[in-house]
Amino acid sequence: MVTLPMPSFGDYLRHLRSNSPASALKGGRLSRTEVAAGAFLSVGYVIKLEQGSAGNPSPEVVERLAEVLGVKAVERQHLHDLALYRPVRRDGAEYTVVSPITPVMEEAVDNLHPQLCGYVDELWNVLYCNSEYARVFRHITEAGNVLRWFFTVPESRSVMIEWESEARLTVAWFRALMVRRPDDPRFGELLDDLARSPDFARMWLDREIFMGRHSPYMLMRDLDRDQDVRLLAQVYAWPDPTQAVQMFLGIRTKEQPPPAPFPGDGEGGEAV
Repeated sequence: MVTLPMPSFGDYLRHLRSNSPASALKGGRLSRTEVAAGAFLSVGYVIKLEQGSAGNPSPEVVERLAEVLGVKAVERQHLHDLALYRPVRRDGAEYTVVSPITPVMEEAVDNLHPQLCGYVDELWNVLYCNSEYARVFRHITEAGNVLRWFFTVPESRSVMIEWESEARLTVAWFRALMVRRPDDPRFGELLDDLARSPDFARMWLDREIFMGRHSPYMLMRDLDRDQDVRLLAQVYAWPDPTQAVQMFLGIRTKEQPPPAPFPGDGEGGEAV
């Protein structure tokens, strides 16, 4: 069985030394000495941070490292999240989850038909969706999870015209959210499950971090009607901060928008 590394501060710091704006300016990689000097740290301490033996770095240390690396705001926040991240495992104990979806929330989504609308949690589990969402995202209710749908349902590659970009985005978003819920063992279990997919493993090991879509538009293929669908795709966090729920709303559009660069291929935004 393939085992993928869990997120860690040291692993991500090593990654950024080779994959950050500052490393690009240096021609591909910053040395530990360069990072240490720029952040006013000792080389030994940087080594311990990368090895995971230095304990939690302070917010001030994280900020100095982020400045040296020249990272984007979402990557800076991810560094801060990782500094506090200590995941738990279930170890045979039950982890009880109560669905936050109320009848009123279901009615709201159903009444948005024929637009595609549904609720997902931070693991990308599909909590509830209307019939059009379930129809166009063929077999997504059987998969029960957006990531599983991307990587285990063959039709997903026909439905998603920009499958690679959309899958990468979802993996990167999952990685960012995972470290914000260290007390939820389901993240690690889902990671172990998805590790069976070579495509997921490849994207996971890219260590990309995004929170929000790379483009407001999503290009899809309606397999039932044999036609392309252009959606204005928006993801909204539920206003109740105690509920880790996001609402996806896909509104059909008539005009074909110009293709947007994927974050990491150029300038990319974080807004949903």
